[in-house]
Amino acid sequence: NYPENSMRMSPEGGLCFRRLLRSAPEGPRMELGVYKGETLRLMEHDGLLYGVDSFEGMPQESERDIHHGYNQYPKGRFATPMFSTQKATLVKGWVPEILSSLPDVQWAFVHVDMDQYDSTYAALEWLFPRMMSGGIICCDDYVPNRHYLAGGAINAHSQHRPLTGAIAEKAWWVC
Repeated sequence: NYPENSMRMSPEGGLCFRRLLRSAPEGPRMELGVYKGETLRLMEHDGLLYGVDSFEGMPQESERDIHHGYNQYPKGRFATPMFSTQKATLVKGWVPEILSSLPDVQWAFVHVDMDQYDSTYAALEWLFPRMMSGGIICCDDYVPNRHYLAGGAINAHSQHRPLTGAIAEKAWWVC
């Protein structure tokens, strides 16, 4: 019951995502920033799968989301109706507030695709101690040396936790 035509990855990013997903250990998976569910569908497996999204679009931006006076992701952009799925548990809410309601498990694979700086940074802070050994955090919207939007949050974290790799718009850590 996923909406159609919602994939937003480049061909290189999609290939990278699929390879990382295949190399992740067995265990719980989650996507933060589900949008219409195309990536979540790729993550389906027989185990625990969570998808987290506001389904109200972007939250209010912060100063770290504005570059040269332009806000690429204004409040409400990417709002989409919540859909139903039998393979994943969807959780409606805003990061970081919703994170405390998620299961207390060691995650095997997490895809972070929230576009904005603050939610991406908070998600990464919350995730690192909750990843299983060998677990993978894969982030979308990576841009080397960017200091704003999600790329800025990824780069800020990579200062004290060096990235394992990056291809196209994807960057990842193997924990």
